[in-house]
Amino acid sequence: MNEAVVHFHPGGPLVALVGNPNCGKTALYNLLTGSRQKVANYAGVTVERKEGRLTTSSGKNLRVLDLPGTYSLYPRSPDERVTCDVLFGRAQGEKRPDLAVCVVDATNLRRNLRLVLAVRRLGLPCVVALNMADLARKQGIVIDPAALSRELGVPVVSTVGIRADGVDDLRRSLEDPAAWKKLVPAEALAVPDAAHTQGVS
Repeated sequence: MNEAVVHFHPGGPLVALVGNPNCGKTALYNLLTGSRQKVANYAGVTVERKEGRLTTSSGKNLRVLDLPGTYSLYPRSPDERVTCDVLFGRAQGEKRPDLAVCVVDATNLRRNLRLVLAVRRLGLPCVVALNMADLARKQGIVIDPAALSRELGVPVVSTVGIRADGVDDLRRSLEDPAAWKKLVPAEALAVPDAAHTQGVS
């Protein structure tokens, strides 16, 4: 396993939520941060910047950043460019995140995982929030979070953002910043075979 050196930001480690548009990312952000949020614009652009605070059960303070939705790290819009610049650590006035929470739509796993793998190749510690798990089940899609975690080499938490299901598990996964240093070599990552991670019943 490779390890990244993590230098935490003043005010606590910075956790960035990243995902495709309409994956339920902002709903999870609201559940994690509650009313402890501040909204502004990124420097030089009109794209909205949303940052909140999460205090873990052990009293650790985390900064939580809700990044604009993007399909890839090849931006085609100002929103996508902001997200890419933040993740690459080149956004004006913005430090690079210490951890990325990749929110994926469980009903469209393969498309969403492409962004997860791209984020991991940046060398960022990563946790996957398998969101909209309830909708996936209604469509007959069964995804084993433990199996997906083994395939990706990162923690995977099943969530339903609009109902707070799994948010406690997500909070626990953010509890120990020291554990964020553990990374899987980027060259070992590949899009998992859907047959191994999801089935239709």
